[in-house]
Amino acid sequence: MPTEETLDKVDLALARSALYGVLASAFRHPDNPLCRTFAGQEEFDALLAALLCAGGRSSEALKNAGTRLREAARNTSHAERKAAYVRLFGHTARGEAPPYETEYGTGGPFFQPQEMSDIAGFYRAFGLDVDPLKHERLDHISCECEFMCFLCAKEAYAFQSSGDGTAAEVSRAQRLFLRDHMGAFARTFFAGVSRHSPAPWHAAAADLGAAFIDAECERLGLALGRRYLTLRPVEELAVPMACGSCEGACASAPPQEG
Repeated sequence: MPTEETLDKVDLALARSALYGVLASAFRHPDNPLCRTFAGQEEFDALLAALLCAGGRSSEALKNAGTRLREAARNTSHAERKAAYVRLFGHTARGEAPPYETEYGTGGPFFQPQEMSDIAGFYRAFGLDVDPLKHERLDHISCECEFMCFLCAKEAYAFQSSGDGTAAEVSRAQRLFLRDHMGAFARTFFAGVSRHSPAPWHAAAADLGAAFIDAECERLGLALGRRYLTLRPVEELAVPMACGSCEGACASAPPQEG
């Protein structure tokens, strides 16, 4: 029989999973059928219960952010959310608030592929991958939130069936993913959305995300150092990489002077 302590751990893990799911949904395109609005009373009550359970010392801040999200859902039409989404994120990776982790950072020309490979490694370690038919990059904020949603749900299952040992391994993966990937990126992204959002829906979701990530880092004992990241510089290399050697002129090489 599960003990009361185990049930508390299960409830907390499920609440955290639900909140990561909320954030994953909030930053999908409004036409995506998985984009929820939380305008209904029953759905909002479930969200509020998760906020209070997962917040710890930050529960009041999360509750207030959740209430603002509910008001934004009531007062923002689908057309307004869609227009705001396009303005914020555009049709390229570099909108006003880029939702892709590897658009941030200053690690040099190999930074992006190395980080993308590491993120993919986290996903594959748990048998996950991004659906290629969805045409989305695996470093998108919604993908990373979905991954954390999955890990928290897996942790809850481990508490119920496999004991604390398996749960500890899943918790370690959460901590590493927040430390190495989602933590600083999410803080930067949510701050950018709050600063640039033309409509209340995304700003309220970003406020909720910022409060929740702070609570998560506190819960997992993470000190992320720099709170905000700068955008990665876009560098055009003069010579194509990994061409090998050839005897003929390369059509993609820059023209020679003289």
